[in-house]
Amino acid sequence: MILACVLVAGYVLVEVQQTRIQPVRKPITPPKPTLADAGGTTRSPPEKSCDDLRVLVDRSHPLPPDYYPKDLVPLWAYGIPTLGGAEMLLRREAAEHLGRMMDDAAADGEELVVASAYRSYVDQRISHARLASVYGTEAGTMSATPGHSQHQLGTAADFTNGAAGYEVWRPFGDASASYWLREYAREYGFVLAYPSGRETETGYQWEPWHYRYVGPENAERLDSSGLSLQEFLTREDVLPRC
Repeated sequence: MILACVLVAGYVLVEVQQTRIQPVRKPITPPKPTLADAGGTTRSPPEKSCDDLRVLVDRSHPLPPDYYPKDLVPLWAYGIPTLGGAEMLLRREAAEHLGRMMDDAAADGEELVVASAYRSYVDQRISHARLASVYGTEAGTMSATPGHSQHQLGTAADFTNGAAGYEVWRPFGDASASYWLREYAREYGFVLAYPSGRETETGYQWEPWHYRYVGPENAERLDSSGLSLQEFLTREDVLPRC
């Protein structure tokens, strides 16, 4: 009995010692993955946001059907004229800057009227279907399919005026107000989304009426870069995930 107790005690002592000398392993946090760019340097993975002013929305990067900005405000609250007096919405920051831009354009003798602003996924589906019923497959270069429209972001606006017959069409590009926008819109954070000569990059025909708000700083950076909006947003690498 004594011998058995000694053997058991010895076994327990060995177990305790083995337990004490086992190394403590700290959890390893893997490093944040990086991507190599064309120059061989590394950069962080794409940001994911639907609300970032630089979010890339195009044929390959859609917004979810249920996405809508939470800070939409009516344009009438900022004294912005809309076509037919219809109630239209934009995100608050975009509306504030648009109001100032419209006032300054008017002070320079230029008439600008907003023909379209925020559109929901459903609104865009109706709009695209209407064009497709008239132009068939060609509508794909004239209008974004649902989920792929910048209007769903609540930061895009289409302009017209009396010189263009209050229509949203190419003659607006020859109006003096259109030249005013191309010269000054970036100071208010708005940029021409689909310029002439960039159809291959944007996937859409020239739309002199369609401007997107990206913020004054980003608009100046875009202008200095010499890139199209599509190229600039691709470089910024903010993907629509929400």
